[in-house]
Formats: sequence, structure tokens, C-alpha cells
Amino acid sequence: MPAQKEYIVALRYTKEAGGYAGVVTWTVSPSKAAFDAQFKDYKDLEVVEEGISEERAIQLCKSTPPQSLLLAALQDATDRETGHINFLLLRGNIERALFGIQSNLT
Repeated sequence: MPAQKEYIVALRYTKEAGGYAGVVTWTVSPSKAAFDAQFKDYKDLEVVEEGISEERAIQLCKSTPPQSLLLAALQDATDRETGHINFLLLRGNIERALFGIQSNLT
């Protein structure tokens, strides 16, 4: 297996992220030092695993609870200033979330 040229970290959104709480994502940095310097700016994320392969990062993302994906879809369709929901946007977001949920089951 060739040496890993990038530093991959899986992250989970915390309750400070609102509707995104529980959603697992991942990021790539050139090194652990670069990630550590960058991570101090993430106020609504926690490290799940670091120094992992892309395959492992994807596996961790697939562990995101379905309700977290659906709540993230709702948050993205809600105007932050007025609280009004854009139902057309919500429909597309929910379809994408459901696709992700279905994909995570395989």
C-alpha cells in the first residue's frame, strides 16, 4: 500500500450546529500539523477519527443517523432570519437525504 500523502479526519457536527448535529463528514489536510492548526477554528465539530483512509472516512460518514440527515435537510431549507421554510428547497433536500439514507444501508 503506497504511503498516504494526505491527512484525513472524520468529524461529527455537535449540537452547536443545530440541525446538523450528528452528521459525520470528513476533511483532508496536507498533514496532522496543518489539520491541528485548522481545527481550532471549528466550533461546531468534534473529531471522530483521524489519520484514516478515505475508505474509512466514507464508512464513518455512512454511520450518520438518518434523523440527522433529515434535520440537516430541514435546516438548510429554513431561512435563518425569518424561520420560514422554503418547501421547494426542502423537497429536494429531503430527496437527497433519503438517497443518502438508502445508500448508507448498503
